Amino acid sequence: MKIKAVLLDLDGTLIDSVPLIMTSDNAAIKKFGFKVTHQRLRELSLLHSRDIAYRLMDSSKQVFDLFEFVDFRRKLFVKLIKKHKAKNLWFKGSKEFIKESSKRFPLGVVTGSRHLFVDEVFDKKTKRHIKFIITSDDVDHKKPDVEPLALALKKLRLKREEVVFIGDSIQDGLMCQRLGVKFIAKITGISTENQLRKFDPIFVAKDFREVINFLNLFW
Repeated sequence: MKIKAVLLDLDGTLIDSVPLIMTSDNAAIKKFGFKVTHQRLRELSLLHSRDIAYRLMDSSKQVFDLFEFVDFRRKLFVKLIKKHKAKNLWFKGSKEFIKESSKRFPLGVVTGSRHLFVDEVFDKKTKRHIKFIITSDDVDHKKPDVEPLALALKKLRLKREEVVFIGDSIQDGLMCQRLGVKFIAKITGISTENQLRKFDPIFVAKDFREVINFLNLFW
């Protein structure tokens, strides 16, 4: 296996933001008069604010102010990110992985988050090691569509077999499977190990130390 570049997801992979996502989603859901189970909340938290609102509308046949829902959820999430930014928002080893890996290969981030959130997360020191960041604002069709990943390959000028993608969700796995890109599953985010194994990852890791040990076999 030849690897010429590494692509990474953000939420649940590089940063421990899934609890913050679920908190903001749950608060928005409750504010608009709905109740969901914990499992249902995890499923909805894979989606963007607008899509969550539509799911609630479709299931309840109730119409409410979509823009108010989205605005409330986004503002709360940004507030939570700022609050936790200095309290280990980044997973242990994430920044070290970025720094060391960037010396060997170009790195790119492909995330379902928006620029609004990404800009709150990255400091200049870490960001300079990243060749590019593709957010949902940069594409017409977000994950699990292949467009974000295809755009990353175009930026890298590499073939799909020359790249590995590290992610934590079934959306990441499905996107990689659809485009034929090698997938490393990191079980620190929204999806379970059993869910991620359905997408035939080349490796399953609990942390970046394990990822590095695996990738060292091919570097």
